[in-house]
Amino acid sequence: MSTPEQLGRQLQQVALGDREAFKQLYLATSDKLFSVSLHILRRNDWAEEALQDAFIKVWHSASDYSTQRGSVMSWLISMVRYRSIDMLRNKGNQTLGSDALPDIPASEADHLDIKLSASENSEQLKKCLDELQPSTRQSIQLAFIYGLSHHEVSAYLSEALGTVKSWIRRGLDSLKGCLQR
Repeated sequence: MSTPEQLGRQLQQVALGDREAFKQLYLATSDKLFSVSLHILRRNDWAEEALQDAFIKVWHSASDYSTQRGSVMSWLISMVRYRSIDMLRNKGNQTLGSDALPDIPASEADHLDIKLSASENSEQLKKCLDELQPSTRQSIQLAFIYGLSHHEVSAYLSEALGTVKSWIRRGLDSLKGCLQR
């Protein structure tokens, strides 16, 4: 595994058009990035496509990276995550009601691309999530982990849009109150 400094140097070289640096960056990060994409999409072929699309974007926009945006790895993860969510919306819309997304247990919240395990509040957040009603917890996870819109959550859960919006709003209020205790 490459260090953050090595990834930073590789990305700088990629910005200059260095193909070998691009190869090294890919080899150092692709396994982790693929798992992020697969976690969202739940299909190997879509995850592979999302990863490829993200790396094409890396090649073309490496010079746009700034250390103020976070680490190279978090920048790469966000690119893969956003591409995966876009694919989920675009390709999953035809099958959203059946098996595009699995049921998401609350314990999976720690598998986010931005890991909460490093946070001092992670245990409290997990406890607070567990206190929510299952439908509220799942609505929040679909919206904030998988990036679905309220309309997509509504379709996935076969619930009225207003109900889903209320669950999410009340759930977020409950989480906020719980975390402030």
